[in-house]
Amino acid sequence: MHSKYIFVTGGVVSGLGKGITSASLGLILKSAGYSVDIIKLDPYLNVDPGTMSPFEHGEVYVLDDGSETDLDLGHYERFLDVNLTSISSVTSGKIYSTILNREREGKYLGRNVQLIPHVTNYIQEAITKNIPEEDHIRLIEIGGSTGDMEGEVFLESLRQFKQKMGKNLLHVHLGFVPYLPCSGEYKSKPFQNSIRGLLQRGLSPEVLIARYAPEKNKTITKDVLDKIALFGNVKKENVIKLPDVSSIYQVPENMYNSEMRHILSSFVGKEIVSGVPDFYSRIKDVRNKGDEISIGIVAKYSKLSDAYLSLIESLKIAGVEEGVNVKTVLINSEDLIDSKENVKSLSKLDGVVVAGGFGKRGMDGKIAAIKYVRENDIPFLGICLGLQMAVVEFAKNIIGLDAVSSEMYDDNEKLLKNMDVIVDFMEDQKNIRKKGGTMRLGGYDCTLEKDTLAKELYGCEDIRERHRHRYEVQGSFVSQLENFGMKISGKHLYKDLDGKNQFLVEIIELSQDTHPYFIATQSHPEFLSRPSKPHPLFRGLLKAAIK
Repeated sequence: MHSKYIFVTGGVVSGLGKGITSASLGLILKSAGYSVDIIKLDPYLNVDPGTMSPFEHGEVYVLDDGSETDLDLGHYERFLDVNLTSISSVTSGKIYSTILNREREGKYLGRNVQLIPHVTNYIQEAITKNIPEEDHIRLIEIGGSTGDMEGEVFLESLRQFKQKMGKNLLHVHLGFVPYLPCSGEYKSKPFQNSIRGLLQRGLSPEVLIARYAPEKNKTITKDVLDKIALFGNVKKENVIKLPDVSSIYQVPENMYNSEMRHILSSFVGKEIVSGVPDFYSRIKDVRNKGDEISIGIVAKYSKLSDAYLSLIESLKIAGVEEGVNVKTVLINSEDLIDSKENVKSLSKLDGVVVAGGFGKRGMDGKIAAIKYVRENDIPFLGICLGLQMAVVEFAKNIIGLDAVSSEMYDDNEKLLKNMDVIVDFMEDQKNIRKKGGTMRLGGYDCTLEKDTLAKELYGCEDIRERHRHRYEVQGSFVSQLENFGMKISGKHLYKDLDGKNQFLVEIIELSQDTHPYFIATQSHPEFLSRPSKPHPLFRGLLKAAIK
């Protein structure tokens, strides 16, 4: 079999679930034994989402190679259980910056640099990069919606690429089918218009997926689906119903049990009969029968759950393995500042995660939360900033230092006060002024200390975790922390410029003699949770919460 491509586009509205659909298609194919990977084409002009607020684009998902990417790559990695690389994230910003650099280098001497052919050719370069010549299937999701001005060049690239690939390319298009209560009907016209937009651009999708929200005693009728097929220029059996479901992990089974499986079988030339991994059926049993536990996420962007998408999914995945439903409660860290009643509300939770973030807003609330869970034996996991605030809280309230993170105060305040700056810029971050792509990003090795909770949870001595930070616990305070009972249980070992052995603080913990579960990591373990492979730190938190 030659390498094949599946393109996924969307129309009517954004947020249809193109990422989940792409990941589900990939999972079905991988479960059938095919080699699969995925690329996301994003039309925005940012080089990557690394400098965007979570309110703009949800969480920034970090790959092992340090690429800051769209949250859909988290879905891809979790569903396919793969580690993707930078080639899987292609933005307009990357495309145009590369082409303009080529122009400045004289690569296009004598020619007028244009959208066609230079940009469209580069996009086709990007989607074929490093693909095996045979027995591989690459899925490509095009972000945004049909009709978006910034997405036009991607659709034109798809049109040109489809001419070259013929039957080795399958185009899947999603569209929203709204329900009108006043008439009691699902209306297909918006979906038809999005398909018409593609047809006008020379694109005729082979598969149409109708996305809709089920209404009480109502579903999309065959007549509506047949009308979509007629105006979409496809066979009736190539229009697939895909309703909203209570869990994204139900989508692969829904697709496998639909006509989609036979369409994929025809595309690859071999019947797909393998199903999907048992995790995707077990999650239904847990939802129906499992007990519920509540895990609080103390956060700075509490109004947007997508800012913590991978973290929430990691808790759900661990919950399936432990046989419990995890109810996540987002708590605004600012609400915990100077409010003892709000802090005491943490007592209703079975466990608490203090999540990452940037900027001094809400830091005091995170410290208040950590103090409360430490003193009241509530299972605790700190992530990135959560580790840094755990160290500051311990230094303040146990050691008695006037401890701060330098991020909590501006430069003038630091000059005026004699503070113990226990969390500060890493040495190689102090003189960096460029924001994008300059943090400590991607996978780094960590060595776990013997006879620690971290070593017990991971079950090995050497691990690798993904990072995204500029600040670090300062080594000059480590001996004080350990003398008062905070163990540095995970270290990134390295040699400094003078060749001396040094380490960065990666994991801290308190003895289980003093607290049932108190551990924090400078990394982002949520980026390594996979269905059927929950991350040890999340699984450990749930075990402690259940107890």
